[in-house]
Amino acid sequence: MRRETFDRLFTALQGQRCARGPMIAADHLAVLIKQPLGEVCRRSDLLAEGLLYAQRLYHSDFIIVFSDVSVEPEALGVLLEYFPDTNPQPAMQLKISEIKAFDYTRQGRIPVLLEAASLSSMALPAEMPIFVSMKDPFSLAAMAIGTERFLELMITGAARIVDLLEKVTQCQSYLIDNIVSNNYIPFIGAPIASGGLIGRNYFRRFAMPYLEKLLARIPADNFRCLHICGEIGMLGTELADLNLDLLSFEDWHEAMWKPEQQAIAMGFVPTNLFMPTANGDLDAAISQCRKVLPEPYILSAGCDLPAKADPKRVQKMMR
Repeated sequence: MRRETFDRLFTALQGQRCARGPMIAADHLAVLIKQPLGEVCRRSDLLAEGLLYAQRLYHSDFIIVFSDVSVEPEALGVLLEYFPDTNPQPAMQLKISEIKAFDYTRQGRIPVLLEAASLSSMALPAEMPIFVSMKDPFSLAAMAIGTERFLELMITGAARIVDLLEKVTQCQSYLIDNIVSNNYIPFIGAPIASGGLIGRNYFRRFAMPYLEKLLARIPADNFRCLHICGEIGMLGTELADLNLDLLSFEDWHEAMWKPEQQAIAMGFVPTNLFMPTANGDLDAAISQCRKVLPEPYILSAGCDLPAKADPKRVQKMMR
């Protein structure tokens, strides 16, 4: 099953043991094309220019259209403060009562990402996968009202959290539909819904049901993809039950890769090893990935590259 999924996803690489490509956000793209980050993350033409430059530089087998984690919170109504050379930060988050279920795909910078995907697709081979990044409902809800407040309410106000998660899931459903209808692949990121942060029980109660709702909207001819940050070793059963086509992660645990887990594994070279001053052994990390990941797999960084990642180190991974 994994082999068939890989060959369907990477039609130009059928039969090969792996695909390769780093995860890159707007901050590294801005450094590569020597443009202010505050412009790159708000302009589709610059974001596409960076994505295409990085694809040529690193010879990636795919691209992921991603700016920063604040894109969807901003579309919900979170007020952001922009800076020339650092990612935007929330200046004011939302009250739960302010969050509504609506089609927000024309709000904030979501149109910027979708237009960057369109511009990139016109310059890339038709068979190259184009992923469009989006957040899982749990992480989006947490970032919209503030992570500390969200995690507190998860314990003291579960009913309010469930209502909030239902609303943001509906918002994300519109985004899933938009991505799929344009023949891109949804790449759902879960930066806060990690086992290491919330544990298995809370993941099952508050993160998994809404992930399942989003994944159910993806048609069979597309792909069910998830990137999950942090420690996830205790989520082996849950992740297998999601019936993913692709699972990207930061931290390998053999226990999480149960026999029924047929997703393509993606990761997990530590991102700090791409810094110019990194002390770790990049070659050893790459070898470890190639040794333990079930074939066929995707060799990649465990998360998005640091803004000032050394291109030569990224190229070493790609070779």
